[in-house]
Amino acid sequence: MSLSHPSSLIPHQFFAKWRLPLTLLLIALFTALVYWPVLYNDFISYDDTDYVTANIMVRQGLTIKGFVWAFSSFHAGNWHPLTWLSHMLDIELSGLNPLGHHAISLLIHTVNSVLLCALLHRLTGFLGRSLVVALLFAIHPLHVESVAWVAERKDVLSTLFWLLTIWSYACYSDKPSLKRYLPVIALFALGLMAKQMLVTLPLILLLMDYWPLNRLTLYQENGKTGWRAMKLLLAEKIPLFIMSAAASFVAMRAQDSAGALAHGDGSSMLISAGNAFISYLTYLRNTLWPADLAIFYPFEASAVTSLKVTAAILLLAALTGFTLTQWRKRPYLVFGWFWYLITLLPVIGFMRIGGQALADRYTYIPLTGIFLIIVWSGAEAVASYQKKWLAAFAGVALLIVFAALSVLTVTQIRYWQNSYALYSHALSAVKRNWLAHNNIGILLAQYNRVDEALFHFKESVRLNPGGAEGFRNLGNSLQMAGRNQEAIEALHQAVRISPKDAENHFRLGYAYLLGGNSDLAHQEYLQLLHLDKSRASSLLDSIRILGKR
Repeated sequence: MSLSHPSSLIPHQFFAKWRLPLTLLLIALFTALVYWPVLYNDFISYDDTDYVTANIMVRQGLTIKGFVWAFSSFHAGNWHPLTWLSHMLDIELSGLNPLGHHAISLLIHTVNSVLLCALLHRLTGFLGRSLVVALLFAIHPLHVESVAWVAERKDVLSTLFWLLTIWSYACYSDKPSLKRYLPVIALFALGLMAKQMLVTLPLILLLMDYWPLNRLTLYQENGKTGWRAMKLLLAEKIPLFIMSAAASFVAMRAQDSAGALAHGDGSSMLISAGNAFISYLTYLRNTLWPADLAIFYPFEASAVTSLKVTAAILLLAALTGFTLTQWRKRPYLVFGWFWYLITLLPVIGFMRIGGQALADRYTYIPLTGIFLIIVWSGAEAVASYQKKWLAAFAGVALLIVFAALSVLTVTQIRYWQNSYALYSHALSAVKRNWLAHNNIGILLAQYNRVDEALFHFKESVRLNPGGAEGFRNLGNSLQMAGRNQEAIEALHQAVRISPKDAENHFRLGYAYLLGGNSDLAHQEYLQLLHLDKSRASSLLDSIRILGKR
C-alpha cells in the first residue's frame, strides 16, 4: 500500500476551506457582469419622478424634515420610510446622476443573490444546489424590473431584510431564546418599512419549521403531539403576525389615499379573483419562457373568461394536491410550492390595486420557491440514475440555461435605458397597452410632436375609456394643436371620470377661458375651492387676466 504525499492533500483542503467563499464570490461577479449595462440607464418618466427626480423632499437628501416626512407620508400611495431614506441617501452620494442610483440597486440585488446562496447552504447543506438557485434568482429576466427601475428600490431593499430575517430565525431555531428572537422582530420590522409585501413572512417561517428546519418533527420526537407542537410554533410567531396585520392595514390606507383601490373598469371582485388564479399560472409560464416582458400588462375583464378561470383553478388544485402527496418523501416540493403561492398572495390581485393584471416585479421573492423545486428535483433525478453521462449532460444544460438567461436579461435591461425605449418595447410586447400609449404620448408632446402624441392619447382613451389621466393628456395636446373645443370635450370626460381630481377641474377651467366662456371657468374655480385652494387661486388669476382682454 502506498501513502499519498502530504502536499497532495493541499488542493483538496484548500477547496474544502474556501469553496463557500469562492462560490459566493462567483455569484457576486456573475451578477455584476450580467447587470453591468444597467449602470448606463437613465431615470424613466414612470414613477421615478414621484420617487426621486421631481420629489422635493427626496431631492434635499437626508434631512430631519425629510426623515419625519418619510415616516408620516403616504406619498405615491405607499408607506415605506426605509425606502424613502434609501433614495435620500442616493441623493447625498450621487445627486441626480442615475448611475449612482442604479449602482446601489445593483449592489443590493447582488448582496441578495449572495445571501440567498449562503442561506440555502446553511439551511440544507447543499452548496451546489444553493449556487444554482441563487444564480437563477440573480439573472432571471423577470427580476430585471425590480433592479433596473429606480422606483422599485423597495423590492430589492425589502428582500434584503426578508433574507436577513430568515437567517436570524434560523439562528433562533438552533437555540430558542428571547435574546435570539429580538433580532427576528427588528429585521422583520425594517423589511416592512421597506415594503409591506413581506407580510407573509410569518407563514413562510412556519413553512420552514416543516422543512428544512424540521422543528415540527423535533418537537414530536420530544414527546409532544403534532397539534401541541404546531400550537407552540404558532404561538412564538404571534408578535410577527400582529406586525403583519398592522402593516397590511397601513398599506391599505396608503393605497386608498392615492385612489388605487378604486377602479374605473367596472370589474367586480369575482373577476379580480379569477384574474388572480390565472396570474398564478401566467407567472409560471413567464418563468419558464420569459418572452415579451413589459413594464405594464393591462387588466381586461373580458380576458377573464369562465373557461380560463376554471382551468386555472383545476390545474392549481392538481399541482397543490400532488405536492401534498409528497410531503414525507420530497418535502422541498411542499416548501417551494407553498412559498410561491403564499408570497404572491399580497399582490396576486384578489384585491386588485392599480390597473395592471400582473407585474414582473411581484415575482422577485416568490420565484425562489419555483427555482428551488426545479433545482432540487433535477438534482434528485440525476442522483437516482447514477450515470456519469447524465450528470455531464445536466451540467451542459445548466450552462446553456445560464447563457440564455444572461442574454435575455441583458436585452431586457437595455429596454430600460430610457423612457422612450421602455414604452416602445411595451407597445410591441403587449397588445392593447393603454398605459404605454399614454406615457409615450407624454414624451412626444414634450418634444412638440403633437400629431404623434394625439395618436397615442386617442389610442389610450380608446383602450381605457375609464382612465381620467388619458383624457386629460388628450385635452392638453388638443389645446397645443389649437383645437380648444375638442380639448374641452376631452377634459370634461376627465372631470366626469374623476371629479375629485383638482388638476382636471383646473385644466377644464382654463380651456373654458381660452374658449371665451368665463362663466363656466368660474364654475370650475368654485369646484377647485373645495379641492385645492392653490390651484383655485391660480385659475382665478387667469380668469382676471384673460377677462380684462
